[in-house]
Amino acid sequence: MKILVVGGSGYIGGAVTDALIKKSIPFTVYDNLLYEHQYLKPVDFVFGDIRDTEKLKKILKDYSHVIWLAAIVGDAACQIRPELTIAINQETIRWLADNYDGRIIFTSTCSVYGQHDSLLDENSSANPLSLYAQTKLQAEKYLKKENSLILRLGTAFGVSDIHSRLRMDLVVNYMTANALTKGKLSVFGGAQWRPLIHVKDIGEIIANNLERPIRGVYNLASINIQIKDLAKIISDMTDCKIEYTEQKFEDQRNYHVSTEKAIRDGLFNPNVLRNIQDGAREIINLIKDGRIKYTENDIYFNERHIANLMKNDNLI
Repeated sequence: MKILVVGGSGYIGGAVTDALIKKSIPFTVYDNLLYEHQYLKPVDFVFGDIRDTEKLKKILKDYSHVIWLAAIVGDAACQIRPELTIAINQETIRWLADNYDGRIIFTSTCSVYGQHDSLLDENSSANPLSLYAQTKLQAEKYLKKENSLILRLGTAFGVSDIHSRLRMDLVVNYMTANALTKGKLSVFGGAQWRPLIHVKDIGEIIANNLERPIRGVYNLASINIQIKDLAKIISDMTDCKIEYTEQKFEDQRNYHVSTEKAIRDGLFNPNVLRNIQDGAREIINLIKDGRIKYTENDIYFNERHIANLMKNDNLI
């Protein structure tokens, strides 16, 4: 078993590579450092763009498994240049399905469900409300006939590893940072549901299921929670105030998912997953220790970071 981790320098990539190191599984990271200025983790590394299919084709034949994490991630970031999003999130997967016969682990998103009031399983109808979710759903379709494990992830939270860029545009991380730095949380409505999962749990689940004989689509989450209840947890941990408003938030997503299939098939043990407090505490400690100088820095937000790159003609 030899693994190519495509997009391995990113937020989820940090947790995945740590999990592979812990299990002594040989791997190579392939990445163009879209979200990073450098890659310091002492592992095998190849700098490359996933649209460079000629380069990828030469490399892929040497690997038994591909963990495909590379993407433009997030609704707002994907809208900056839609044609680029489609090329990166969707068309590269079409090419992969046609040119690689090994095992593929692909990270999709529970955002493909969009807006639903009922509990959703993998057979529930998709209702993608954003280009991000649309491209992920289309990518899933390209992989359905392959030897592929497709993981629809809940919203990640927490600290990935000691090298990868922290993301502050994720709901638990963002709310925790605001609670500490502003002393209050603003909650719009708050009845909307989100499935959540710690980023380290994502990494461990991927590493633990590389060779297991499972394929197809699985929801991954440790908890489904309404935003108002998430705010209460973070408020209790930080002593911040909560300001509620009935004003509608522009993000209309509302979904909570069943992980019964993943638990039944042994992808993970729900009793050992990290909880919201674990992830929030990681953010709290970083801020209190002064290890994060400014939580609103553009580097922590995918949309702002990519917009800045495009403004400076650094992203083609």
